[in-house]
Amino acid sequence: MQKSSIIDWSLIVGIGIAWGASFMFIKVAAPAVGPITLVFYRLALASLLLAPIFIRKRHLKNIKDDWPSILFLSFFNASVPFYLFSKAALDLNAGTMSVLNGTTPLFSFVISILWLRLSSNWIQFAGILIGIAGLIIFVGYESLQFAILPLILCLIASFLYALSSNFIFQTKNIEASYLATITLLLATFMVFPLIFFEKGIDLNHSVNVLSSIGLLGFLCTGLAYMSFVVLIKRTSPVRASTVVLIVPLTGMMWANIFLNETITSTKLVGCFLILIGVGLVNFFKEEEAES
Repeated sequence: MQKSSIIDWSLIVGIGIAWGASFMFIKVAAPAVGPITLVFYRLALASLLLAPIFIRKRHLKNIKDDWPSILFLSFFNASVPFYLFSKAALDLNAGTMSVLNGTTPLFSFVISILWLRLSSNWIQFAGILIGIAGLIIFVGYESLQFAILPLILCLIASFLYALSSNFIFQTKNIEASYLATITLLLATFMVFPLIFFEKGIDLNHSVNVLSSIGLLGFLCTGLAYMSFVVLIKRTSPVRASTVVLIVPLTGMMWANIFLNETITSTKLVGCFLILIGVGLVNFFKEEEAES
C-alpha cells in the first residue's frame, strides 16, 4: 500500500472515531444548553484550539481574495448544518440521524458529476448504496424515527455538507489547515448573536454536559473538521464523505466501551456491508471528465 493511501485511510479512521462520539455528545448537551448555543460552544472551542496554531500573518494578506470562499463555508459547512443536526437531535435518536447523515456521500456523488464534472464511477455509486443499506441494517429499521420536520432538517444538513465538500475540493489555492480554521472562526462570530434567543452563555451545568461540550468542540469539531478538510483536498469529495458511513461503527465502539452495550449479529452484518461500501468508493477513484 502506498504511503499516501495509508495517510488517507488513517484520516478516514481517525475522523470516524472522533465523529462517532459526536451524536452522543449532542444528545447529552443540546437539551441542556439549546441547539444554537451548543453550536456556538463547539465552534468557539474549535477556533480557540486551532487559530493560534494555523492562522499566520501571511494568510491575512490574501484574506480579501479568500473572503467569498471563507464566508460560504462558514455558513453552509459549519453554522447551518451544525444547527440543523442539533435541532433535529431534540426529536430524533442518534441512529436515525446517523442514517440520514449517511446520505452525504450520495449527494456528494451527484454534485461532483454535475458541478465538478468528475467522471461517474458506478462502482462508487454501488458502494454508496451498499454502505447506506448497511447503515439501515446496523441501526435497525424498527428503531428509525420518521418525524418529518427533523428528518428534512437532517437531509438539508447532509446536502450542505456534500455541497461544501465539493466546494472545498476546488479551492486549490487555500491551505487546508488555514481554510478549516478561518471557516470555524468566522462561523463562531456569525452564530454568537443568536445565542441570546436561547439561554445565552451559562456554564452552570453538570459535569456530563460540560465534558460533552468540551469534547464536541475540541475533538469532534476542531481536530476532526480540520482533518476532514485535509482529506477532501487529498482525495475527493465523494471518497472523503464516506467517513460518515463508518461513524455508526465507531459510535458502537464507544457505546460498547463506556455504556457496555451489546454488539449484536445484526450490527456485525451492517458493519460488514458498510466496510464493503466504503472500500468500493475509496479503491475506485473518479477522474475529471474531459471538457
